[in-house]
Amino acid sequence: MGDTNDGLAERPGGESAGQRLRAAREARRQGIDKVARELHLSVGTVGALERDDYASLPPPAFVRGYLRGYARLLGLPEQEIVDAYNRVAGGGSDPEPGAVVRGQSEASPTSWFGPLGLVLLGMAGIWGYQHWRSSQISGEAPSPVELSEPVPVEPAVNGTAMPGREEVAPSTGGPAPASNPMAAADALGSPAASPYPSTQPQPSPQPLRPEVDTLTLSFSGESWASVTDAEGKKLLFENVTEGQVKTVQGKAPFKITLGRPADTHLEFNGQAYDHGYKTNRTSARFIVPRNAGH
Repeated sequence: MGDTNDGLAERPGGESAGQRLRAAREARRQGIDKVARELHLSVGTVGALERDDYASLPPPAFVRGYLRGYARLLGLPEQEIVDAYNRVAGGGSDPEPGAVVRGQSEASPTSWFGPLGLVLLGMAGIWGYQHWRSSQISGEAPSPVELSEPVPVEPAVNGTAMPGREEVAPSTGGPAPASNPMAAADALGSPAASPYPSTQPQPSPQPLRPEVDTLTLSFSGESWASVTDAEGKKLLFENVTEGQVKTVQGKAPFKITLGRPADTHLEFNGQAYDHGYKTNRTSARFIVPRNAGH
């Protein structure tokens, strides 16, 4: 394999760079796609190099880099391949030896340092001009507050523009001037005592208790029951049977006597009332107070 490459390198100088590269590749039995992958180039670029189709390739500096990399890959003398190209494309500055361009997207650092330096110099110049301009206008370094809010421009009076910019008086703690009477009145604040009644919503009154309280007794067993209200009226005084429901009305507190308290369920003004008796071993006497429903 090495003998074949040496023979190709010794061919007369009349053979083009592309012909020598193609012959060496075919002697190595390598496909053009494999070469393109190893050189990080497109198949079309490698084909153009072998056809000496330099019109469809980038500028000569890139082409020389491609040729050097291709020759190194195939074991050919790099300078001989470049010289063969220079005889066709004309002489010119050649990249430094060993600086191989691996693809069209790569470039020497000097190719982008120049534009980047110009951009940085331009930005520095703009910043310096703005700093000088602001110092000329205000006479001192602007504070962050002054930079954050633009200074309002006074409107023209009687068609004549105001000369220069009016100096803003320092704040004395008073309200800022308003552009209309309503805003000025708001800035001065409200008087100490308003002649109008307060419109603040008042708390809603608590609902009044009903004049007549309601007591409901539900019996799950036969019992004897007695209910007397605060005025001494006997609202219930009888024997009841299982399943009966008795509802009485009067003024609380109610005095209640139950023969079987555990079998009696009470409701006072629509709310359940627990009398606390869990057994029927003895009768029960107790009072349902007026505030039992709260």
